[in-house]
Formats: sequence, structure tokens, C-alpha cells
Amino acid sequence: MHKLVVIIDDDPISVLVCETMLRKSDFTEKIKTFSNGKDALTFLDNHYEKGNEMPDFIFLDIQMPEISGWDFIEAYGQFSNIPVRTPHVVMLSATFDPDDQRKANDNSLIINFISKPITKEALQNLSKSK
Repeated sequence: MHKLVVIIDDDPISVLVCETMLRKSDFTEKIKTFSNGKDALTFLDNHYEKGNEMPDFIFLDIQMPEISGWDFIEAYGQFSNIPVRTPHVVMLSATFDPDDQRKANDNSLIINFISKPITKEALQNLSKSK
């Protein structure tokens, strides 16, 4: 079981489904959710500044208002206080776009690109890869 998973998604139904799957699968001890990337960036910056470890996974929606998942990744990748630059971001998308898939594959922080809704099988595969 993982210690901490962060979900960043503006759709409350998607968040509920993801949280439900994480709990039913005994995937993590703690879940922290954010409805926008700005709040998540603030939390993570403060989290790392205090010397805390990285979340085991960040489940990140691509299409969000204010800042997109891609904008979040760009800002997050520039953090100077990330403990270890271990890939741990999982991009989530309601629609499959081959360009998004390619961008995800080319980003060193992203370990997977998953179409919503997240499934138990997808979580099992993530646990195996870590």
C-alpha cells in the first residue's frame, strides 16, 4: 500500500470515482484532492519545503480551467525542492488524444497516461511498475 496519492481534477464525479477505486483497491493510506492545479502546486511546494517525501502518485487531469494539466507539469517540473525527480505523475484524460499520449511519453515526470475512469487493473499495473 502506498502512503500518499494526490488527485488533481476539476470534475467532482471523476474525483469521486478515482477516490472510490483507490480505497476499494487498498491502493493508498491517504488521498489529498485538489480541484485546480494552482492549489495543488501551492500544497506540494509547501509539502516539499517542510522536507516531506513526494506523493507516491499524482493523478492529474489534462483538461482543467485556469491551468491545464500540461501547465501544472511545466510548473511542477521547475520546483527546486522536489526531493527526488522520480517519475510519479499519471495523466488522466476523458478523451484519448494521440498528441497528449506522445507528450506524456516524452515527459520525465509522467509514468503513465490513462483514460478515465481509472480501473482496478490500471491501479494494479501502476503498483507493479513502482
